[in-house]
Amino acid sequence: MPDRSVPVRLSLGSEPPTQATAVIADWTVLERLRRAAIGLALCWSLAGVSLIIPGLHFVLPPLLLLAGPAVFVWRFVTRASFKEVKGVCPRCKVERTLGMSGKETDETNVFCDGCGNQLTLRVLAVK
Repeated sequence: MPDRSVPVRLSLGSEPPTQATAVIADWTVLERLRRAAIGLALCWSLAGVSLIIPGLHFVLPPLLLLAGPAVFVWRFVTRASFKEVKGVCPRCKVERTLGMSGKETDETNVFCDGCGNQLTLRVLAVK
C-alpha cells in the first residue's frame, strides 16, 4: 500500500506549536507477516549465536527464544507505523525532516535533529 500523509502538530513546553506532516506506512497482511517472520528469525538466530558466549549462554538463549513469538505478534498486529515527520521545529524554527518509527498513535514523541529537544507530536483530526 502507498504511504499516506496526515497533518500533525509539534509542540514543546511554552513554545507556540507548529504544523507539520507525518508520513505513515500502512502495512498489508503479507508485509506484516514478512516483518513479523523476520523479527522471529532474528530473535531465534541471536539465541543460537548466544549459545557460545560463556556465562550468558544460560540466560540469553531462553530469553530470546521466548521473545521471538512476542516480537512476531507485536510486529504482526502493527497495521501502520510512522516513517517521518516534515515540519518546523517549535524551538529552533527550522524546517526539518525528522526520521521516526513506531506504531501509529494519536500522540507520541519525536526528537529534533537540530536542537535535540523532545517534541510532542499530536495527530490532528482529519475532517
